Amino acid sequence: MPRKHLVASQTNKKQQLQAKLWQKLAREIKAAVKVGGTNIEANPRLKAAVDKALQNNLSRDSIERNINGSHKDSNELSVKEFECYGPSGIQIVVSALTDNINRTISNLNGYLSKLHGQIAKPNSVKIFFDNVGYIVIYKSNISVDKIMETTLDYNIIDIIEQEDAIEIKTNPGDFYKVKDVLTTIGVKIFNSEIRLLPQNPIESLDSDTKTRLEKFIDSCDQDDDIQWVVTNYEGE
Repeated sequence: MPRKHLVASQTNKKQQLQAKLWQKLAREIKAAVKVGGTNIEANPRLKAAVDKALQNNLSRDSIERNINGSHKDSNELSVKEFECYGPSGIQIVVSALTDNINRTISNLNGYLSKLHGQIAKPNSVKIFFDNVGYIVIYKSNISVDKIMETTLDYNIIDIIEQEDAIEIKTNPGDFYKVKDVLTTIGVKIFNSEIRLLPQNPIESLDSDTKTRLEKFIDSCDQDDDIQWVVTNYEGE
């Protein structure tokens, strides 16, 4: 394939993935509004959805349209979480936002079959994950000592120094407070969200299982009904 065609193909795929992500973000905003109303400050789920949308470059105009126009959406979206087991001790939580639960379950079972996994009983997998505030900041303009000093009044679970970044894990209740205080001292935040983190992460898998897991996650990412997937695999 000529190089210019290869570059065009790669660019088109990237644009398709971006459009798919924006679609999921918009659906989450609509669902959050249906659950808790249009007031961002009074609706934690909506606030989290908007924050994530902004981090992923969804325009403010699009965000406003999805907040204010969600009541016109005729689809009755419902949230469903699936807890799953995979081979080699893999633990998986899948969050879906769907208007057809049977379709979603059928698709998920198909993806799990190729992984050699299965849907588990409720509360049999999620108990091995902790819900935490997760903030990643650029390391260039702040030290760990300064972060500890600045966040002394808040419930910080852990601070992890990486080569180019610093990860901060907080109690979910203090997540936005920590974000706000870091912003006031000029810290540049790379990523932030309230997310599930595994208590006992797996750091290595055999090549076949790793490939199957990657394909499973990719299939979930491509599925319009599935919002996100977390696993206890943290290897490269």
